[in-house]
Amino acid sequence: MFRRPVARIAAGLMALALAGCGFHLRGSLPGPAETKTLYLTGISRQSSLYANLAQVLSYSGGTLALQPAQAGAIIHVTEASHTRRPITLSRQGQANTFDLTFRLRYEVQTPKGEVLIPPQEMEVRRDYFNNQVSPLGQGEEEAMLRLEMEKEAAETLLRRVVYTLNHRQASAPPRT
Repeated sequence: MFRRPVARIAAGLMALALAGCGFHLRGSLPGPAETKTLYLTGISRQSSLYANLAQVLSYSGGTLALQPAQAGAIIHVTEASHTRRPITLSRQGQANTFDLTFRLRYEVQTPKGEVLIPPQEMEVRRDYFNNQVSPLGQGEEEAMLRLEMEKEAAETLLRRVVYTLNHRQASAPPRT
């Protein structure tokens, strides 16, 4: 009988401590609705990066706007490219370890044209070993690595934009 009230009190204190420290459940975007609606330009809507960003934003409770005026921020992607570079060679002289790089250049503005994040570059890198025994399997592995790299870039980009928008709103003078 004594354990149950103690457990409830402990659970209540834990919930208060987590609420007070700024903890958010994974995937939830903090801040007002304006920070959860973004507009993306510079890449095709059919590209995997666009799909990854839309998916990450959707999982976080946000949306991609159809028009720039509907968004809290406009993300303009100026470059999104993959490169593959051999790192090591086998005894036969064939490349067997590769460095994959996904480079993303972007800038973020408000719908009014105010620069929130000046042009920046982000790189996501992976090394992978190609043992040359199963070339078809290696192609599949490389394709999956590229998709995972784009997803990581989309998540990082989203975190940067949301942080900037929330920081901007927190430092803005109160409206009267």
